[in-house]
Amino acid sequence: MSDQTLDHPEPGQKVALVTGAGIGGIGGSLATELHKSGYFVICAVRRPSGITELLKPGMIAIELDVTSTQSVTAAANKITSLTNDKLHVLINNAGSATHRPALDLDVDGVVASMFDVNILGVMRMVKAFSGSLINAKGCIVNIGSIAPIIPLVYSSAYNASKAALHAYGDSLRMELKPFEYFESYCHPLL
Repeated sequence: MSDQTLDHPEPGQKVALVTGAGIGGIGGSLATELHKSGYFVICAVRRPSGITELLKPGMIAIELDVTSTQSVTAAANKITSLTNDKLHVLINNAGSATHRPALDLDVDGVVASMFDVNILGVMRMVKAFSGSLINAKGCIVNIGSIAPIIPLVYSSAYNASKAALHAYGDSLRMELKPFEYFESYCHPLL
């Protein structure tokens, strides 16, 4: 790889964007593996300074908060310019969880914030990057959970947010078919 890969993809190089690409988590691991596979990787996190040791030539960190339309739009503008409006892989990994009995949930606070990350954040990302994904005939990978299939006790709100993500992905998959790019739902054992 040339020095050009420090902050820009090489001509013809595929580009992947991973939200929630923190160190020690699923996102950071996915970013590392995509990089090893030859992708230029954009690690989208709330605090880019926190992942500097994850980054290698051909990987960059960008500030992005999936709960903010303004943040997503600003990141999309930067990434569209950087990638010539082509994105091959969007991994929606940013997530939030709360583990409380259903009767003790702070619905308007913690639960609303969790849904904002787990489902509305994914919707914001898909909307913002759909043009770049269509241009590259790329794919969307939504990181879900096994919780909609095997519900976790004291996690009713989390289970519901991941069930919503699963349903959104099913609909998205059908709607995207004419554009020759696709959505995939991955449910780790979490």
